[in-house]
Amino acid sequence: MAESKSRSSKGGAHAVAHESEKLHVDVREMSHDEAVALLAKHHVGRLGITFHDLVRVKLANYLYSDGWIYARTELGEDLTTVRHHPWAAFEVDEVEGLYDWRAVEVSGGIEILSSDFHSPDWTEFEIAVRLLRAAIPQVLTADDPMPQRVQVVRMHVDNIRGQESRSSGPPVHPRP
Repeated sequence: MAESKSRSSKGGAHAVAHESEKLHVDVREMSHDEAVALLAKHHVGRLGITFHDLVRVKLANYLYSDGWIYARTELGEDLTTVRHHPWAAFEVDEVEGLYDWRAVEVSGGIEILSSDFHSPDWTEFEIAVRLLRAAIPQVLTADDPMPQRVQVVRMHVDNIRGQESRSSGPPVHPRP
């Protein structure tokens, strides 16, 4: 068992847990509302795209709104994959320690939004840009901090599952 340290109230001295102390971990399913709240709270997650036996997982900045995850990506083979297999997974989490965390997994259809005014999804593109600019006003402008991310995508939250793990005592961190 990993050593854990906690601060005592007297003079800031450290107390070290004894190896014989039992660590207890509880894992529970989060409610739908809790899972959505965690998804809406954060803006960095992992987007998973799969095609046949190829799985790609990418870190993505995102924004959640009304059942959709909006993100930007670079042009490349991932978008080709999405055009052929428009299903994706997404995950976001909070980690305080080895056994103290909250995680949300989402799966659903993913769409590539077009900036072409004549495109049928142009309205959705404009909504996405407005939402993304609410977080970072420079998105898709000359001052964009990540100008290589020119493609806007949105993923529908078809399925959402959240889990929370809590342990007794202070957070445990493995030794390097």
